[in-house]
Amino acid sequence: MWIKLEEFKIDEPKSGGIFLSYRCSGSCRHCMYSCSPEWSKDWISPEDVEEVLKHLSGKIQGPRTGPRAVGLNSGLHFTGGEPFLNYDLLVELVGTASRLDIPGTFVETNCYWCGDEDLTEERFSELKEAGLDGLLVSVNPFTAEHVPVENALRAIEKGKKCSVRTCWFTRRASSTD
Repeated sequence: MWIKLEEFKIDEPKSGGIFLSYRCSGSCRHCMYSCSPEWSKDWISPEDVEEVLKHLSGKIQGPRTGPRAVGLNSGLHFTGGEPFLNYDLLVELVGTASRLDIPGTFVETNCYWCGDEDLTEERFSELKEAGLDGLLVSVNPFTAEHVPVENALRAIEKGKKCSVRTCWFTRRASSTD
């Protein structure tokens, strides 16, 4: 049975993810986008992101637990590559999402940049002030090949201290997953 295109309706988005770049600090074997340091230093433009966010404003829903909460199937997700490789852009985009009142804004990171306690806390404070609601820490055997696990633990600790809701994504290294 064929569905006529005129009859096919796509619901309004309830969540969204914006991929900032393919550039990453590592080359994880499980990365579905093959992100790595080898990619060019091309980044999405703030103007393009603002245009997309204007369309999503009022449509993206925050988690059921509240608009400033974080949920993987709700809110706005900044990802890549590694968004913290262009920290100034990340702060700007978080601010844009906040200004457009988009709920549940969070960023995903492998925490390569969390080697220093003070810098980690400073960045979380700046991002929280810009409007960041949460952090998704990617910590698993793949990221552990190039980022010390201590960095992820530091990110979780400092995120909580700065009232940035923090969750983490783990994945077993297995060929049967």
